[in-house]
Amino acid sequence: MPAARPTRLLAACTSTLLVAGLAAASPAAAADSVSYDFESPSQKLPFMAINGFGRVLVGPAPGGKAGQAARVNIPNDGRSFKSELVIKGLDAGSHRFGFANYLPADWQERDLDTIVAQWFSTQDDGGGIKPVVALSVHGGNWQLKVHWMTGGEIHEAVIPLGAARPGHWNRWAFDIAWSAPGRPGSITIARDGVTVGSHQGANNYHRGDPPHFRIGAYRPSWRPEKGPAKRAGASEAVLFIDDIVISSTTAGSRPEVRATGPGGAASPSPSPTLSPGPTPTGSPASSPPAPAVDAPGGGDAAPGETAHEARTGATAHGSGRTAVIGSAVGGAAILAGGALVLLRRRNAKGSPRGAHHRART
Repeated sequence: MPAARPTRLLAACTSTLLVAGLAAASPAAAADSVSYDFESPSQKLPFMAINGFGRVLVGPAPGGKAGQAARVNIPNDGRSFKSELVIKGLDAGSHRFGFANYLPADWQERDLDTIVAQWFSTQDDGGGIKPVVALSVHGGNWQLKVHWMTGGEIHEAVIPLGAARPGHWNRWAFDIAWSAPGRPGSITIARDGVTVGSHQGANNYHRGDPPHFRIGAYRPSWRPEKGPAKRAGASEAVLFIDDIVISSTTAGSRPEVRATGPGGAASPSPSPTLSPGPTPTGSPASSPPAPAVDAPGGGDAAPGETAHEARTGATAHGSGRTAVIGSAVGGAAILAGGALVLLRRRNAKGSPRGAHHRART
């Protein structure tokens, strides 16, 4: 009976450490659920994609909101055009994206897009391409642009989402089921608890990486290669973001709807706004190339960083979980080996050869 103890020890060590390793790696299965409320100084922020001298800084929330929020700005300096937080590693399934944003009371209306949230698909060829979905302020209104590809040509749907309200915290919920070849997708948008728009059908390019999420501020018209004309007379872009929550959902789920949201009613459409017919926007090859230090299209790298480095950094959390598994399995192997040595020694002591050796000594 005592000889069986090392065997049980071997099994126990192996099972315990393998279970511990899988438990430590379990966030890999929940990698599509993530949240940022900017309240804890110890919380690590997502990767920042900043072109030029923009900033993303955490400080007191404006507009009567309690706690902390992230302040995003893009200076009008001829070089800066983007300051975003980037959350990668999401799969191509269905997700709910919730967040709050705030345009200051002195927000300057411009008949050019300021993208405040976008879902971007990094392409295999690294070429410049439009985000698959983009929420923007255009003039005094919110709008959503959805892009997809047919025969190498990009199509676009523009969905109006109601009037923007500077000095008001907007609470957004996007339920997105990504389309696939032969399978339509869906997007439903709620603001302050009221459904304000929707899109049914293709909603990405069906190639390259699954769309990832970016939130902050991005002014495509301020890219340096587009010249100074569209910057003339514009003030810097400043806005605030908070309460980012991303979770996996089942296809077809919808945000909960209520009559009003914090700070007042939203500006809903009379009914969910369906997308207009597709509008060709040209082949991806027609996009002007970005400077070497800037990210292509919606952006994939910070200044001085290559696209390869950005992709490597974006998957670091996955590599960390792989390392946890490897460490746990390696540890199990080491302890199991030790148990095996003990087992062999115990067996040797009980063998005739071991008894003869003890008698001689």
